[in-house]
Amino acid sequence: MKKLFVLVFVTLMSTSVFSTNENPSKKEEIRTKIVELLGNPNFILDEEVKTTVEFLINKNGEIVILNVNCNTEQICQYVKSRLNYKLISKKSTLKNSFYKMPLTIKSSLK
Repeated sequence: MKKLFVLVFVTLMSTSVFSTNENPSKKEEIRTKIVELLGNPNFILDEEVKTTVEFLINKNGEIVILNVNCNTEQICQYVKSRLNYKLISKKSTLKNSFYKMPLTIKSSLK
Protein backbone atom coordinates (compact mmCIF):
# COMPACT_ATOMS: atom_id res chain seq x y z
CA MET A 1 0.00 0.00 0.00
CA LYS A 2 1.31 3.40 -0.82
CA LYS A 3 2.87 5.50 1.90
CA LEU A 4 0.27 8.11 1.01
CA PHE A 5 -2.47 5.92 2.45
CA VAL A 6 -0.48 4.53 5.37
CA LEU A 7 -0.80 7.60 7.55
CA VAL A 8 -4.35 8.71 7.81
CA PHE A 9 -5.79 11.62 9.65
CA VAL A 10 -9.07 9.97 10.40
CA THR A 11 -10.34 10.89 13.76
CA LEU A 12 -11.00 14.57 13.97
CA MET A 13 -13.89 14.72 16.31
CA SER A 14 -15.98 17.82 16.14
CA THR A 15 -17.91 17.02 19.30
CA SER A 16 -15.55 18.86 21.61
CA VAL A 17 -16.05 22.26 20.06
CA PHE A 18 -16.71 24.75 22.83
CA SER A 19 -19.38 26.80 21.11
CA THR A 20 -22.63 25.05 21.92
CA ASN A 21 -24.85 27.24 19.75
CA GLU A 22 -22.95 26.46 16.54
CA ASN A 23 -24.75 24.64 13.79
CA PRO A 24 -23.38 21.07 13.33
CA SER A 25 -22.86 21.71 9.62
CA LYS A 26 -20.49 24.59 10.47
CA LYS A 27 -18.50 22.30 12.76
CA GLU A 28 -18.35 19.78 9.95
CA GLU A 29 -17.14 22.54 7.61
CA ILE A 30 -14.21 23.20 9.96
CA ARG A 31 -13.42 19.51 10.39
CA THR A 32 -13.47 18.88 6.65
CA LYS A 33 -11.22 21.85 5.91
CA ILE A 34 -8.72 20.82 8.61
CA VAL A 35 -8.52 17.26 7.26
CA GLU A 36 -7.95 18.70 3.79
CA LEU A 37 -5.23 21.09 5.00
CA LEU A 38 -3.40 18.43 7.01
CA GLY A 39 -3.18 16.05 4.09
CA ASN A 40 -0.70 13.20 4.42
CA PRO A 41 2.62 13.79 6.17
CA ASN A 42 5.93 12.73 4.67
CA PHE A 43 7.19 10.99 7.83
CA ILE A 44 6.57 7.58 9.39
CA LEU A 45 5.27 6.95 12.91
CA ASP A 46 5.87 3.84 15.01
CA GLU A 47 2.68 4.24 17.03
CA GLU A 48 -0.62 6.09 17.08
CA VAL A 49 -0.34 9.69 18.29
CA LYS A 50 -3.21 11.49 19.98
CA THR A 51 -3.14 15.22 20.35
CA THR A 52 -5.46 18.15 20.88
CA VAL A 53 -5.39 21.26 18.72
CA GLU A 54 -6.68 24.54 20.16
CA PHE A 55 -7.34 27.29 17.66
CA LEU A 56 -9.28 30.42 16.82
CA ILE A 57 -10.85 31.49 13.60
CA ASN A 58 -9.99 35.18 13.21
CA LYS A 59 -12.00 37.96 11.57
CA ASN A 60 -10.42 37.12 8.19
CA GLY A 61 -11.67 33.53 8.36
CA GLU A 62 -8.17 32.13 9.03
CA ILE A 63 -7.17 29.42 11.51
CA VAL A 64 -4.88 30.72 14.24
CA ILE A 65 -3.22 27.88 16.17
CA LEU A 66 -3.02 28.58 19.88
CA ASN A 67 -1.71 25.25 21.12
CA VAL A 68 -0.96 21.74 19.93
CA ASN A 69 -0.79 19.33 22.89
CA CYS A 70 1.47 16.47 21.90
CA ASN A 71 4.68 14.79 23.01
CA THR A 72 6.22 14.57 19.55
CA GLU A 73 7.77 17.82 18.35
CA GLN A 74 7.65 16.66 14.72
CA ILE A 75 3.86 16.23 14.93
CA CYS A 76 3.39 19.60 16.63
CA GLN A 77 5.43 21.40 13.99
CA TYR A 78 3.66 19.57 11.17
CA VAL A 79 0.19 20.53 12.47
CA LYS A 80 1.22 24.15 13.08
CA SER A 81 2.86 24.55 9.69
CA ARG A 82 -0.09 23.03 7.82
CA LEU A 83 -2.88 24.90 9.65
CA ASN A 84 -1.65 28.23 11.03
CA TYR A 85 -3.15 31.21 9.16
CA LYS A 86 -4.79 29.01 6.53
CA LEU A 87 -8.14 30.24 5.24
CA ILE A 88 -11.28 28.33 6.26
CA SER A 89 -13.70 30.45 4.25
CA LYS A 90 -13.87 34.11 3.23
CA LYS A 91 -17.61 34.26 3.83
CA SER A 92 -17.62 32.04 6.91
CA THR A 93 -19.84 32.87 9.89
CA LEU A 94 -17.36 31.03 12.11
CA LYS A 95 -15.20 34.10 12.68
CA ASN A 96 -13.91 35.02 16.16
CA SER A 97 -14.63 31.55 17.53
CA PHE A 98 -12.48 29.35 19.80
CA TYR A 99 -12.24 25.60 19.14
CA LYS A 100 -10.57 22.61 20.76
CA MET A 101 -10.39 19.56 18.53
CA PRO A 102 -8.87 16.13 19.24
CA LEU A 103 -6.64 14.72 16.54
CA THR A 104 -5.46 11.13 16.13
CA ILE A 105 -2.67 10.24 13.76
CA LYS A 106 -2.59 6.53 13.07
CA SER A 107 0.59 4.48 13.03
CA SER A 108 2.13 3.63 9.70
CA LEU A 109 3.46 0.30 10.99
CA LYS A 110 1.09 -2.62 11.53
